[in-house]
This record gives sequence, structure tokens and C-alpha cells, in this order.
Amino acid sequence: MFEALNDSALTLWLNALLWGFPGAEIFHIVMTGGFFGGVALLDLRLLGFQRRLSVQTLFDHVLPCLWWLFLGVLVSGALLFLFMPLEYAGNPAFLTKLLLIPAGGLNALFMHVTLLRRRAGWDSHAPVPFAVRLSALLSLAIWIGTLACGRLIAYYYGVDF
Repeated sequence: MFEALNDSALTLWLNALLWGFPGAEIFHIVMTGGFFGGVALLDLRLLGFQRRLSVQTLFDHVLPCLWWLFLGVLVSGALLFLFMPLEYAGNPAFLTKLLLIPAGGLNALFMHVTLLRRRAGWDSHAPVPFAVRLSALLSLAIWIGTLACGRLIAYYYGVDF
């Protein structure tokens, strides 16, 4: 399957573009930076930083942007994959990154569906509950791990495992 994708007209066309890969990579870096920055703002607030700022207010401003940024990350990541599907398919850093992304999504889903439902009681002034802080810390660890794996992808080209 990956060999067919590697030999596809789309992959051949993308690789023929002078600025194709650098452009896709720049777009991916910008989208990823914006996404991680937004996640970090939310998670740091949930860890107890800047308690004078309402969690709800921060979420109202940041979450809509995060959805668009995440879409940009997915589109640009898929595009980057199309440039070198064979190399990425066997890259341990890439494969680990692919496991961390849904883990981050599941953690966020759990946080929003379960832990944040009663945030009105601690939104601005009371201490953040332990379970919320733990989930926020896990979120930061997952997304930092995802960033690290993304960077480490470059160091595994041509390595046989």
C-alpha cells in the first residue's frame, strides 16, 4: 500500500515542486506552534496559573482557534506524509507521534466531558481540582512528546530497524 502511494502521481507531482516540501513543512510548523501554544495556555491555566483569568473566558477565546489549528496540523501533516510515505511508514518517531496524537485527543475529550463539567465552582478563584490538574499535566506531556517525536523524525531517515 505504501509503495503504491509512494509511486502515485500525487507523490511524484509533490516531489517535483521546488518549494513543495519546504512550504508544507513551514505550514506544518506554524500550525503546530499555534496549536501547541493554545493547548499550553489552557493547560497552564488548568494547572493553576493565572487564576484571576476565568477558565471559561479563556476556553471561549482559545478553543475555536484550536479546532482550526488542529485541522491545519492534520492537513499539513498528511501532505508531508505524501512526500515520503515509505520513509515515514517505517519511522519509529513518526509511528510514536501517530500514537500520541489520539492519546492527546482522548485526554482532551475525557477532560471536557467529565472533568470540566463542574468548572463553574472553581472557575476563577477556587483551586483547580486535582484530577483536572493531573489531566492538564498529562496533556502537556503528551503534546510535548508529540512535538519531540515530530522533530526526531528527521533523525531516523534511512535507518533500518
